[in-house]
Amino acid sequence: MKYQTEMSDEKLIQFYLNGNPSAMATLVELYKDRIYSSIFSMVQDKYVAEEIFRDVFINIINNLMAGKATEEGNFLQWATQIAHQLCIEHTRKTKLAFIVGEEKETAEDAINFSVPVALPNTNYYESHSKIKSMISMLPDEQREVIALNHYAGLSFKEIAEIMKCSLTTALDTMKFGLTNLKKLMNEKEIVLR
Repeated sequence: MKYQTEMSDEKLIQFYLNGNPSAMATLVELYKDRIYSSIFSMVQDKYVAEEIFRDVFINIINNLMAGKATEEGNFLQWATQIAHQLCIEHTRKTKLAFIVGEEKETAEDAINFSVPVALPNTNYYESHSKIKSMISMLPDEQREVIALNHYAGLSFKEIAEIMKCSLTTALDTMKFGLTNLKKLMNEKEIVLR
C-alpha cells in the first residue's frame, strides 16, 4: 500500500510504527534525493555515500522502534542531522586510519575526491563537475554548510541546529565557503559556461 505524498511525515511515521512498512518506503522516496545528495557532497565517494545513506535509515528505524521520534516533527531535518553525524564519523575514522597507517594509502587515495563523469558535449555537466570539484577542496565545515543548503535544501536555521552552532555562524561559514570557492575558481582559472 503506497501512501499519498500529501500526508504529513508524522502520519507516515505513525503508520510505520503501527506495522505498515510501506509508510517508511514513502518517506524514503520523498527525501532520498536530498539526503543522498547532501551525504555525497560531504564524503565525495559514491559507495561510501550509499553505505551512509542506508545507515541513516537503519538509524532512523532503530530510533523509532526505541520510541525516539523526530524533533519538532521535521523528518528531513532529523534525517539530515543523522546523515551529517554519520559523515563526520566516517571522516574521523578515515583520517584516523590514514594517520595511524592501518591502510597503505597515499594521501591522494585517502582524500579521494571523485567527480562524476560529465556527459559529452554538455556545458552544464562540465560546469557542474568543476563546481563539485572545487567544493570538495573547501574546509570540512564550509563544504558541509554548502552541501546542506544547496543539495539538501535546508534553511540556515536548520543547518545551525544540525551543526550545533548559531545562525550567524552558519551564515558566516556559508559566506566564507562561497568566498573561498570563488578564490579557488579564480586560482584555477575556471570559467563556468
